[in-house]
Amino acid sequence: MFLLLIILMNIIPDVIIWNCVFTTSAGEWKWLLLLPTAAIFCLMGMAMTIREIRQRSIRLIIEATLFLTIPKLMFSLIAWPFGWPAGLTVAAAVILLFAYAFIDGWKILKVKEETFAFPDLPEAFDGYRILQISDFHIGTFVRHPEFIEKIVETANNQNADLIVFTGDLINKKNSEVQPFASSLAQLTAKDGVLSILGNHDYLDLNDVVKTEEMLGWQLLKNSHVILRRGQHALAIIGVEQTGRPPFGARGKLTKALAPIPDGTFKILLTHDPSHWRMEVLDTTDIQLTLSGHTHGGQLKMGNLSPARLFYREWGGIYTQQGRTLYVSMGVGGRVPFRLGAWPELNVLTLKSGKAKGG
Repeated sequence: MFLLLIILMNIIPDVIIWNCVFTTSAGEWKWLLLLPTAAIFCLMGMAMTIREIRQRSIRLIIEATLFLTIPKLMFSLIAWPFGWPAGLTVAAAVILLFAYAFIDGWKILKVKEETFAFPDLPEAFDGYRILQISDFHIGTFVRHPEFIEKIVETANNQNADLIVFTGDLINKKNSEVQPFASSLAQLTAKDGVLSILGNHDYLDLNDVVKTEEMLGWQLLKNSHVILRRGQHALAIIGVEQTGRPPFGARGKLTKALAPIPDGTFKILLTHDPSHWRMEVLDTTDIQLTLSGHTHGGQLKMGNLSPARLFYREWGGIYTQQGRTLYVSMGVGGRVPFRLGAWPELNVLTLKSGKAKGG
């Protein structure tokens, strides 16, 4: 679907500009219009056929889409009814916004606080604070170690009871983590750091697992831990990647839930929010699910984001049947680009009482 969308976003404005915007006086210059589209299609072909340069090709496709395809699309839609000067103005404004997103937008780290009330939360955990970090994609920041240091410092300053990481530590290789290992190892909370794997982590699985252990994180692979406060218990469950294709389904939720005693308050860590509706919502009594994966599309204007095209739940709070899903927009991505969907750390406070939504 992503490739089809890219194809349509390139072809449609070319057709509009060719037939409705250019005058006959444009002559042979019309053919230059097709060069950006041809370049993007070549990159798409390389990404699908040459494994060694696939990741680089995908990044170039994303960058070309942001700086060529979308401005061209906006130009065609505005110039058609209002003329080419208006079209050029809008296209230039889009390019400037995207340039800002590349230069500074990905550095605007937000701390987003939410409170969740549940009638069955044990009173001993009333006020319990969980800090969620998601989607480091840490290889993207190899030239910007100060940003990772900022994330760690900001996270520790929240004084959370527990830190959870909901997957995608790397882009492609575990070696990406090495320059940042000393910083990541400083993440600390009263009940430690729990983590799960994201789809990218499987590209170098064995070494990522070893690295997370070295960092002092407790990796949950279809398993759980029980946190206790006196006679009261809270179960944190972590499953492997499960969600929409093409990323595969490795999670074994039934295994991860056993043998948690009935009536225990449960929090699930699952990387892809699609898993919530696929399995969690209708077949379990898990009260709170924490996910990431979507990055909020890394582009958000109000409630509009490209993530909405691919995910029903893509950012923020979702409630149904008295259960809650929270989707973090994460801190990173395969390209250093954020506009509207700013990088975020999520501080989630649990309260005993009437549940939100329903």
